[in-house]
Amino acid sequence: MQNKPSFSQSLIPLVCLDIGGTLTKVTFAAKKDFIVNCQTKQELKIQNENEDYEIHFLSHPNSLDVLIQNLEQIGFIVDGESHIQTFYITGGGSFKYYDQISKYGKIVRINEFDALKFGFKLLDSIKYKNTYFTFNNGIEYLQLTASIYPFILVNIGSGVSILKFDNEDQFARISGTCLGGGMFLGLSHLFTGINDFDELLKMTKRGSNAATDLLIDEVHLGFQSPTRDKNEKHVAVSMGKLKQNSNLNQSDLVKSLLYMTTYNISQIAFLHSKLHNIDRVFFSGHFIRNHEETLQCISEAFSYFSKLDQQNRHPYFIKHDGFIGSLGSFWNGIQTYKQNNNH
Repeated sequence: MQNKPSFSQSLIPLVCLDIGGTLTKVTFAAKKDFIVNCQTKQELKIQNENEDYEIHFLSHPNSLDVLIQNLEQIGFIVDGESHIQTFYITGGGSFKYYDQISKYGKIVRINEFDALKFGFKLLDSIKYKNTYFTFNNGIEYLQLTASIYPFILVNIGSGVSILKFDNEDQFARISGTCLGGGMFLGLSHLFTGINDFDELLKMTKRGSNAATDLLIDEVHLGFQSPTRDKNEKHVAVSMGKLKQNSNLNQSDLVKSLLYMTTYNISQIAFLHSKLHNIDRVFFSGHFIRNHEETLQCISEAFSYFSKLDQQNRHPYFIKHDGFIGSLGSFWNGIQTYKQNNNH
């Protein structure tokens, strides 16, 4: 039997949470070289050369029991005794689970838009390598040395919020849409009976929307379309072939829903980019989670609308896309922790 962990002074006694509609995102820190006894997202770990700690990330479906189990496995809670000084929490679930979490430590709640602001502030301040990238059949990292501001952020969760960041302190929510990850999950469940988001994403790799969507070149029957491209393969009508195809593959349906969701969001994002004259548009949120099919769909859609308007704008992505909120909560917590410990 594996021995229970004991609390280690190498753990920074802060736990930072972003509790959304379906998932809890956890960010915490430990001294460098501390072995974390929990299944964290190793590819996201941040090793800041200017600090003596590393930042770790993990996520799980919303469940207080699972959260406590993870905190016990890491060593924050030992034999029912919590060694957590403060929880910094954000997201809609911060209200739902407030009373239960408060049993294990003091709680500081962070406005979820402020958490996004602070998350970018942290990433921009340390200029962490391989953080931002474009996607065109593969990831191409941006080596940014200057500030990322100004930019537009399209944060895709269950719903979608669009924010404009003028600088690290000034931002505003300028738009959004209800057609986000929640709609994709709900309609996919309706068509397939599957309610597991990760399984649905796997299905998009196997699927093709050609059997379900009516494409632009099919509308114009090979003649030159108004876009001046007779071989245009972009979507003209989502689910436009359902009526004539009765035996549809479930993976094709899910792929079509992914296109429908990303095309709508990308068009709204591009229009705001044009309206506010800001070239740099970041897409983030746990709907994306660096899934290649999703990245490709957004890139195709955004570039298509840009080309239609004779622009040359491309979408940008963030390696820590689903964790910007919990990372922003961490930024709040670590500033206070340093002040109190005279670091």
